[in-house]
Parts: sequence; structure tokens; C-alpha cells
Amino acid sequence: MPMLEVKDLYVSYGAINAVKGISFEVRKGETVALIGSNGAGKSTTLRTISGLEKAKSGSIIFQGQELAKLKPYQIVELGIAHVPEGRRVFPRMSVKENLLMGANIIKDRAQIKRDLERVHEIFPRLYERMNQQAGTLSGGEQQMLSLGRALMTNGSLLMLDEPSMGLAPILVEEIFNIIRRISEEGTSILLIEQNAFLALTTSSRAYVLETGSIIMQGKSSDLLTDERVKDAYLGA
Repeated sequence: MPMLEVKDLYVSYGAINAVKGISFEVRKGETVALIGSNGAGKSTTLRTISGLEKAKSGSIIFQGQELAKLKPYQIVELGIAHVPEGRRVFPRMSVKENLLMGANIIKDRAQIKRDLERVHEIFPRLYERMNQQAGTLSGGEQQMLSLGRALMTNGSLLMLDEPSMGLAPILVEEIFNIIRRISEEGTSILLIEQNAFLALTTSSRAYVLETGSIIMQGKSSDLLTDERVKDAYLGA
């Protein structure tokens, strides 16, 4: 049974059909990528899973529970953490305060302490800046903070929307090494990434979206060598 199962999902903005009957799944412990050009419906899909947008029809089942009627905070409590495009840190709060915002659904103080220690280990640069205002961090550090804050929810599925956006290549490599490590430690990941090569070399399976519809799917290694994918998304 998949951890996350999206079935025949439709999402509209007024008369515009942003997502047109897509179906996909994420299994426990795997990284799945959604790739496609801007406007394909990728971010809308993630926002609908996390309750920020409402589906017109279809179902979103997470660990056996339908999410359609739940509020965003209830979806976080079930174990889905969403790192949105553009990082969205709280700029006037300290790094530590931002991280603790991610833990506000956790009642066990010992668990919060363990999760903070895990974040410190994964992101030593954040540990050095615990009392610094988040708005004064570099773009790469803010991306690390948004990832760390999501990990503080102690969820089982991490949804990442364009984690490389606006970052220098050396920082992109660092962020994706961290994403691979998080995956190897057992967290399932649903990844949106404009850099299709990065997305396909980080994930085990992928779905290709075009104007709100899934047009291809399969093992990421197979899609990497598919001529249609190479022509459209890999610059080959």
C-alpha cells in the first residue's frame, strides 16, 4: 500500500484547470520527482496535498486517510511537511525560533530536543547561527533553515518545491546532498525541481507533467535516457 496515493485529482482556479485528473503515488522510503515546465501544475499539486488549495474532485490518501476535508495543520500533524518555493522563513525571528515553529505540533520536549540535535548534525552551519535573525542569512542558509524547520515536524513525508531555486551551483550540490541523506535516513520525499537532471538523479521514480496532465512516468533512470525527456527538459 502506498504511503501517499493521489487519484484522479482535478484542481481549478476559476475557469482555469490547473491540474487535470492526475494520479500518482509515493511509497514509504522513496524519493519521487514531479518534473515539467513552469505552469505544468506541479506546485498546485503540492499545495493541494498540503491543504493550501482545495481539489475540485479526486482523492488524496495518506497512510490510509483521505486528506480532502482536512485543514493544513491537521495534514502536518499526520506527518506531511511542505517546504514551499521561495523558502518562506520568518525573517525577524532567530534561526532557533524558526526551527521551533516547525516543532509546535510536538508535545514531547525530549522529542523536540532529539529533533533539534538531528538538525544541528545535518546543518552545522545553522547551529553556528542559532541566534541570528533568519532574514540576514544567505539564500542557501535560508533554504537549509526551511528544510530544517520541516524536519522539526518529525513527519514521514517531505514535499520540496524547487529547493535549488536562486542558489549558486555549489550550494545546489550541498542542498541536494542533504536531501539524499534525509532520504537515506528513511524519510519519503516528493520533489519538484526545475533542474530535471538533478530531479531525475536524486529520485527513484518520476512523473512528467505538461499543462496539468501526467504525460510520462517511470523509473528516473529510464526517463533520463528517454529521447522525449532529453529533448524537452535536459537540453539534449
